[in-house]
Amino acid sequence: MLKPLKPKPTVPRNTILWGLVGLLVIAGIIALIASFNSSDGADEVEAIYTNAAETLAAQQLTMEAAQPTATETPTFTPPATVTPFATLTLPAAPALVSPTTSGSSGSSGAVGCNNSAYVDDVTFPDDTVVTPGQAITKTWKLQNTGTCEWTATFKVSFLNGNAMGGNATPIGISVPPGQSADVSVAMTAPSTPGEATGFWILTNDSGQNFGSWFYIRIKVGAAETPTEAPTEEPTEEPTNAP
Repeated sequence: MLKPLKPKPTVPRNTILWGLVGLLVIAGIIALIASFNSSDGADEVEAIYTNAAETLAAQQLTMEAAQPTATETPTFTPPATVTPFATLTLPAAPALVSPTTSGSSGSSGAVGCNNSAYVDDVTFPDDTVVTPGQAITKTWKLQNTGTCEWTATFKVSFLNGNAMGGNATPIGISVPPGQSADVSVAMTAPSTPGEATGFWILTNDSGQNFGSWFYIRIKVGAAETPTEAPTEEPTEEPTNAP
């Protein structure tokens, strides 16, 4: 914090003025005495008074100039209050989005020279109604759109959704580039009614998924209750009285 400046001690103005007046009076007396010995005494007296007046005026101006100017005491301004920054809350990591079922396939992309494209559902097209626990062999037709041949050990692997008991299954056939083949997976329908969807994809011999993913979507209905055939009651034949 700044300290206020102390003004320098000065001689009171009244003291200086009275001193000058005294000098002026003494000068006048000397001039009167000298006038008795000179014919130009009056002129000298006037000159002395003029000089004394000029001296007095100059002294007054000097005093005013020397008078220290009052210095404004600096005002202490408290520092601005620092507002702490609001705590940033990081957004939660977005959940992984499962493949949509707006079409029968989607693309995962080529891996090296391996690529594939979905062609058609061979068995169990979308929304086929099955019974709870029904055995299913789902078959898709796929095309080799890469530049390498698929070997018989390439697999159809589960990707997402409901596997319905299905496991990674070798395609069991070699497929040259540009050719199509049917690939299948054995599954079992869920035991409870509702919709079930499972996503699958091809995997090469290096364990890398590639090409288009494809899926199965079925609707599990209620188990059918067998109905008994109605039984016919025997009718009595009329008898003739003797």
